[in-house]
Amino acid sequence: MAVENKYAITRDYISKGKSRPQEKNDGITFIVAHDTGNAGSTAYANRAYFAKNVVSASAHTFIDDDVILEIIPLDEKAWHVRYVVNTDNALYNGDANDHAIGVELCWGGSITFSEAYSRYVWYIAYLCHKFNLDPESDIVAHSTLDPTRRTDPQNALNRYGVTWAEFISDVTATFYLFSGSETLEVVTTEPTKSILLLSYGDRGDEVKRIQNYLIDVGMNLQEYGADGIFGRETEEAVKKFQRLYGLSEDGIVGPITLAALKKARTNPVYSRPVRPYPGHYVMVGDRGKDVEAIQRAVNVKPDGIFGPITRDAVKKYQARKGLVVDGIVGPITWNMLF
Repeated sequence: MAVENKYAITRDYISKGKSRPQEKNDGITFIVAHDTGNAGSTAYANRAYFAKNVVSASAHTFIDDDVILEIIPLDEKAWHVRYVVNTDNALYNGDANDHAIGVELCWGGSITFSEAYSRYVWYIAYLCHKFNLDPESDIVAHSTLDPTRRTDPQNALNRYGVTWAEFISDVTATFYLFSGSETLEVVTTEPTKSILLLSYGDRGDEVKRIQNYLIDVGMNLQEYGADGIFGRETEEAVKKFQRLYGLSEDGIVGPITLAALKKARTNPVYSRPVRPYPGHYVMVGDRGKDVEAIQRAVNVKPDGIFGPITRDAVKKYQARKGLVVDGIVGPITWNMLF
């Protein structure tokens, strides 16, 4: 069976009201992945709730182990991310309600997770194909956009041993089946885990594409340039990029590194920091020049000692920027500071 025919999509729209404003969106440029937060709540149970139109909240699609259910047309707005958060604007130059499709994963209770997850992955890959989106950079977790209030869809995924990176890998692999692309090798590591990899020794147009990305973000490929050959120079450039952005320094371009490269090329939030990330978290108890730099950035007296005052100032900064508020300076907080 062709991948595009694997599942049916049921369109059973709710009527106009608070949950369905019946306003046209401004064009789809990304997808927000959610989970329902309510164990055992099926797709049709969620539809029944939003059909009452008593809340100004909704999503386009709910998915369980039996059905992919669209309750709001994809060319209309749904209220699935708060307008007052601004991370969506920083990452995608637009509000999620205006520019994104909200997809909810149903889980728990009598719902068979593997069946629901398979439909969830397939449907989001289908959306990426339909709207010409890149699954490695154009899918975002609700928890990323609203970290002080939301934990989805990791709330559901992690309960069943699926990480965010594995989810994106699975969507990406399915997307390439939709698109018919054979330019990247699909490597199956487990029955349900598929990832795309480029590494030392590979050749071709995809390698050249990665090399051009590396050049665009300031990595040194002066000897061979974008020659389409993944040699030592390219491997060292990948490792340097990974080190600067707090990624696993293995010299392999998988979905996470590729997504970071794309964001670094096009997005101010992920642009190359003036002060390179030190390669480790900076937190309470740390001392030194990196701590001093953080203190200056968050308007704390720069004594080089990461104590409670610095931690609280970092938390306030993270809250203002829509980041995870933990008082720890990891790669994302660092790159926004510098």
